[in-house]
Amino acid sequence: MDFRTNHRKEFNASSPDVYRRMILFAASLIIINSLALTNTLHHIVIRLDGTSEVGIIDSMNSESVFITPMDSQGPKTHPLEEIYYIYGTNGKLFYISPNYLDRLNLIEERSGFLVTITEDTLHYTSILVDRKMDTPYFYLSSDEKDLAHKISLFDIHLVRIDESYIEHSVRRGSWTGTGLLMLGVLLQSFSDYGTRRKSLPDDPTFMNKVNAFGGSVGTTITNFVPGGNQYQAVTIFYPISTIGWMVYDYKNDKRTHYFRPLIRDDQFPQNMFWLNPKRIMKERLARTLDPIRDIWPF
Repeated sequence: MDFRTNHRKEFNASSPDVYRRMILFAASLIIINSLALTNTLHHIVIRLDGTSEVGIIDSMNSESVFITPMDSQGPKTHPLEEIYYIYGTNGKLFYISPNYLDRLNLIEERSGFLVTITEDTLHYTSILVDRKMDTPYFYLSSDEKDLAHKISLFDIHLVRIDESYIEHSVRRGSWTGTGLLMLGVLLQSFSDYGTRRKSLPDDPTFMNKVNAFGGSVGTTITNFVPGGNQYQAVTIFYPISTIGWMVYDYKNDKRTHYFRPLIRDDQFPQNMFWLNPKRIMKERLARTLDPIRDIWPF
């Protein structure tokens, strides 16, 4: 009896210490777990329309990115052609799209103003964008007030180029007009060559064909220079293509470039896809040549 009584007393005396240790241990687990969650690197995927996805990127290839969203149990796949850029909670860029780079190149050519996510407006005469993934900063300067600003990409809502953007529309119209002219010369040369080929021998040599096609090209070029019967087409190509690009850029507000929505999951007023025919042609050519390079013995 004495042994049981003394044991019960010793247990009761040590019970508060046991409970205290259990509480401290549980609290430690909670703190460690919360710190682990806080320090976990998450990625924010910004789509071209401005909507976003937050999660952890599992893997990525040349066509898609695979991410496990925070609010979902299963992974999701996003085509890269729909993504504007991806950044991490550590403030560094993870991926930037060709559309993003095209817009940066254009922004740096012109003056304009910038609106932050806090809706502050900053005017600038020159702007420089740091292309490094770990330091995505915009550097603004103004000649009038001799001011300079350094702003993170993640604090920018939009950048709008001033009226000088019309020069870009005219430049694209000039290139488009030149392309149309060259296409017209090529098509008419082949048409004239078809006529000339009928007068060639039944079994023409390679040089016979070259001379006939060269004559077709020369005749066609003569038709497109001043005084030629096709010169009026040349005077139409350039104005139409230039006006077309001006209307397209104005209607789609191409001088405004959005980077962050003011409210998460809000869409941009316009999609951030950038039509760059030169880049698109290079990408398609690369896709065509890549399989050939893979089997090339050298």
